[in-house]
Amino acid sequence: FFFLMIRRPPRSTQSRSSAASDVYKRQTQSTWGKIEKHLQQQEMSRLSCQKLKAQNLSFLVKENTNKRSFCATQAALDEEPRFLEMVKAYFDEAAQYTAIRKDKLEVYKNCNTVLKVMLPLRRDNGSIEFIPAYRAQHKHHRLPVKGGTRYSPHVELQEVEALSALMTFKCAVVDLPYGGGKGGIRIDPRQYSAREIESLTRRYTLELAKKGFIGAAIDVLGPDMGTTPREMSIMKDTYQMFFGHLDINAVGCVTGKSISQGGISGRVESTGLGVFYGIRELLKDEGLMHRYGLTTGVNNKRVIIQGFGNVGYWAAKFLTESGAKLVGVIEYNGSIYNENGIDPNDLYRFLQDKKPIFAYQKAAEVYKDDTAFYKECDILIPAALERAVNKYNADRIQCKILAEAANGPTTIAGAEILTNKNVLILPDLLLNAGGVTVSYFEWLKNLEHVRPGRLIKKWEEKSKKNMLNVIYKLAGKQQGEFSEEEQAIIAGPSEKDIVYSGLEEVMSVA
Repeated sequence: FFFLMIRRPPRSTQSRSSAASDVYKRQTQSTWGKIEKHLQQQEMSRLSCQKLKAQNLSFLVKENTNKRSFCATQAALDEEPRFLEMVKAYFDEAAQYTAIRKDKLEVYKNCNTVLKVMLPLRRDNGSIEFIPAYRAQHKHHRLPVKGGTRYSPHVELQEVEALSALMTFKCAVVDLPYGGGKGGIRIDPRQYSAREIESLTRRYTLELAKKGFIGAAIDVLGPDMGTTPREMSIMKDTYQMFFGHLDINAVGCVTGKSISQGGISGRVESTGLGVFYGIRELLKDEGLMHRYGLTTGVNNKRVIIQGFGNVGYWAAKFLTESGAKLVGVIEYNGSIYNENGIDPNDLYRFLQDKKPIFAYQKAAEVYKDDTAFYKECDILIPAALERAVNKYNADRIQCKILAEAANGPTTIAGAEILTNKNVLILPDLLLNAGGVTVSYFEWLKNLEHVRPGRLIKKWEEKSKKNMLNVIYKLAGKQQGEFSEEEQAIIAGPSEKDIVYSGLEEVMSVA
């Protein structure tokens, strides 16, 4: 409130006497003097105090999001639109191609409900912290709303609003019956013990439940950056413990859970698999490939991936298994490049030991910065944080297809530069929808209280056996025991088979 007051004087000051105005001016100057002294003492910013004055304290409202740079300069994130502003600008640009009234567009664009809570935590050393947590529900035109929960030191109010808006549009693109939601807790999970994270997760779940921000018919949470099936299972357990006796579908309040807790096979790799399906479908288009100087098909395409976490690894795995070549990987602590290819499985095992990527010995070129991000390739996949491609680095990128696996990785200025360079951008609204699609399958499994395919698996196996017997009979052959190859053909679909098939259908159609 104090900062808002000094950014713009109250309207009533306009009618004050000259003396009162002088008092207000002196108070404001005194306030700025204190802020200048505080900044100098704490070395909070590289900017001069004069520039901070010109920005009207906007750096304080930003909550230090400029520290989130990933393959972007400090100046790039300071001068580019903030993430929420960027999402709204993209919305406005797309809205120009519709015949929808402006007042309705404003309703569609803005977030319906946002919650902020403060979570007390007793650390293992006995100290107490007060940690901010958020949840945004963008639109309620379809219920429940759906969206991930991230644990990151960069979580803040505008971020969850922006991500919840993207979730609304993403669900519309792939035709899922959800509104958009997003939430998170502002912590670095690497700095907290398993007990501390469990305590925070349970308290966060209770706070959401008290405010009506969780439930299978209201708001279905899912995993995101910094969260795993463990955190999702803890949330489900907490909600079910307190509210399960009132809700037979309580287990559906969260997706991305462990299999034993009501999860579904294939959820872990779903976002990366969706990225693969989206790229594969795009590469089938002969007209587009000719326009951008590429041959059709995944085979022999050179791929560079920024961010080798869950999404980046699985995308690399499926692409290389289909014939693509992973030539570069960028992480927060360095990057590697090898024109002869990198084994994604070997690299993933290496990184699981908490070793820096620049210590990987099997790469031809190793860097302690993001140099590999600017190497020549056919497909560049940003799979890390938003605004990674911006007006300060887009002109250095040497790819033919930019496949957005992260949420909002390309700024408007960055996209314009790439488009002028004849780079094809495959947008995140479609490409990273694999996660929410398989979450939808898990939610349906929880509501139906039955595993996908359980009712028809044996019937399908018998039908295939009968068909093979008829074929052998018509061919005049004696049918004995089925071979392993025939058994594989006969076998009914597993839960993972159904999930993969459903995801492929959704991504291909979208």
